[in-house]
Amino acid sequence: MKKAAAIIVGLVILGVLAIFSMTFTVSFNQVAVQSRFGKVDESSIVREPGLHFRLPFFADSVHHFDTRIQILESPLENIQTVDGQQIVVRGFLLWRVEEEGNGPLAFYQSFADLAAARDTLRTQFRDAMTSLSEYKFDDLLGKDSKLSEAEDGILKRMSASAAEGIHPVTVGVSRIAFKESTTSEVVRRMQARRDTLADSERARGSAEAERIRSHSSGVAEKILAFAAQRAQEIRAEGEELGARYLAEMGEDEQLAIFLLWIDALERSLSDNTTYVIDTADAPWHLLESDGSAGVLPNVDASEQTQ
Repeated sequence: MKKAAAIIVGLVILGVLAIFSMTFTVSFNQVAVQSRFGKVDESSIVREPGLHFRLPFFADSVHHFDTRIQILESPLENIQTVDGQQIVVRGFLLWRVEEEGNGPLAFYQSFADLAAARDTLRTQFRDAMTSLSEYKFDDLLGKDSKLSEAEDGILKRMSASAAEGIHPVTVGVSRIAFKESTTSEVVRRMQARRDTLADSERARGSAEAERIRSHSSGVAEKILAFAAQRAQEIRAEGEELGARYLAEMGEDEQLAIFLLWIDALERSLSDNTTYVIDTADAPWHLLESDGSAGVLPNVDASEQTQ
């Protein structure tokens, strides 16, 4: 009984090993290449996911390849642009195993695995990134950037140079920066440019201030000249009126003196002011009530009567 049980167990194990050696599985995200006695052809490509059969032991060998998108990032590279700027760039490449046609077979014949393909692509991608040197620095950044065009150019170069069985999906430039020494030089140039702009603005401001001062001086001179002319006209008019008044007053000097006294008296008493004065003094002698108020001082009575 024990020998029979051992034989049965051995046969079961042998059967499991035989089944294991005669089958293989392909995942939904894989493609397989099944070689028979080391030979492959188009029929060796297995794309359908699930369980598949093969010849046992070493007759058939199966190689699985992941068909999901892989990412490859380049190291920082120093590149000189067309306008002489030294920049540091880094890019990334999205790629996968080509599933169409004989792509899996070509990949199997070119590379042992994904790691080997990645090493080859890394070198090709670094060479393709040098195409950025065909652009000016301003073309790679800013609102009118041609970065998308540059990325398309890198992708075309990768599609042309990539080994069979590899499909480059997309290329992107993830970093563009100045080298440390270049950054200092750019900052110096920017400072010099700003200093030039500041000097230009100061010169423009000084010229504008000088224009305003000159204009103001011209206007002030015109105003002063007009005022002087008008003052001269007023002075001439006043002198003419004064001469006419003096001529009229000269016809009766006593009346003129009397009117001046009246005017002085009126101005003196216009603010309700109390004066303590001697009525003998002119023109206060006019306040006398003895009848002598109308007698002018130093005037003979006979002349006054006349």
